[in-house]
Amino acid sequence: MPQAPDAPLVARYARKRSEQGAYVFVTVLVLALIYTWWSAEPGDFIIGMIAFAVILVVLHFEQRRIQNSPGPQLIIDEAGMVMPEHFVHRLPWQAITSARVVRPHERTDLLVLDIPEPSPYGPRGNHWDRRLREFGGGTEFMIGIGDLDVDSPQIEAAIARFAPGKGNPPA
Repeated sequence: MPQAPDAPLVARYARKRSEQGAYVFVTVLVLALIYTWWSAEPGDFIIGMIAFAVILVVLHFEQRRIQNSPGPQLIIDEAGMVMPEHFVHRLPWQAITSARVVRPHERTDLLVLDIPEPSPYGPRGNHWDRRLREFGGGTEFMIGIGDLDVDSPQIEAAIARFAPGKGNPPA
């Protein structure tokens, strides 16, 4: 069924993709731990076990956050963008100077938003999280979209459809 031209883009976490990545990561960690046990001193193996346990705890809580996320993580429509994990309020198109998708690495896509006054929309997260996402004096936010169930061309098309002139410049 084709999508209506004025239908908003709604993106959720791609839970299966995230789980598969976690399984691969844990498998690599187990292999590294086996190699450490085989070739290192007992003290090195204990340090490796502690590091392995810490990484598993962090991975577990990240997977729980993704599994328990309560609905859409990105909505792009004619009024603006809604990103409940990153901003408290809807970002209207008038507040966004530019919205583009960049690929700094082969497997990573980022949604980069230029927002001159982000404070009225209440960026979420603690001070450390906000500083990691803010660049250029607090006006440019980089948000990872790799865990979403939509791909970057769909996001670019939605930005071009609802806010022409604010998306990626033509190549």
